[in-house]
Amino acid sequence: MLKLTRTEIKQAVQTYEIDYRKRYGNLFSEDVVGNLRRAAVMIPMLEIDHQWHILLTKRSDSLTEHRGQVAFPGGAQEVQDKDLTQTGLREMQEEIGIRPQDVRVFGNLGDMPIMTGYLIRPFVCEIPWPYILEISNAEVQSAFKVPLSWLANPKNHRSEYRSYAGREYPVVYFDHYDGHQLWGASAEMTLALLEALNLYRR
Repeated sequence: MLKLTRTEIKQAVQTYEIDYRKRYGNLFSEDVVGNLRRAAVMIPMLEIDHQWHILLTKRSDSLTEHRGQVAFPGGAQEVQDKDLTQTGLREMQEEIGIRPQDVRVFGNLGDMPIMTGYLIRPFVCEIPWPYILEISNAEVQSAFKVPLSWLANPKNHRSEYRSYAGREYPVVYFDHYDGHQLWGASAEMTLALLEALNLYRR
């Protein structure tokens, strides 16, 4: 089931688009979305023994936003970035030392607004493995990999409702893996990837 070829991944990613309105439409009107700051994240896929994994980071506890959370490498678009692809690649190199020339970008999953004021475009890519990561301690505590098969198992994640702006909204939580818990916006992006690859259905 999970022996996906690179061509299959690329086609699946490029034909998928996140539909955030199904879950958060009451929170993000068109006016609100139009005023969010643009950002990009990279969802790095890597192959070990013919099985796909994704690479995640644990953010530094000293950061202002999302401190200590499990996340994908990424950040806000800067003036010098020609597009959001470059934003994601730049941020990934700054955070964990993966050089853009070593990355194969499959495409993106569309745009997803998040409650901290960003409109994020998640890019799916492949990185070579093994790879010597250069962790930026100012931004990242550590990086770790998780098998795609584990993430695709519905027993390993759930939705809980949390209150925001006077309303209750579903938030995705994965079980702990290797001592880390993936939840929130990064977990939503992970489910979007699984949905795009036809490994999960809401």
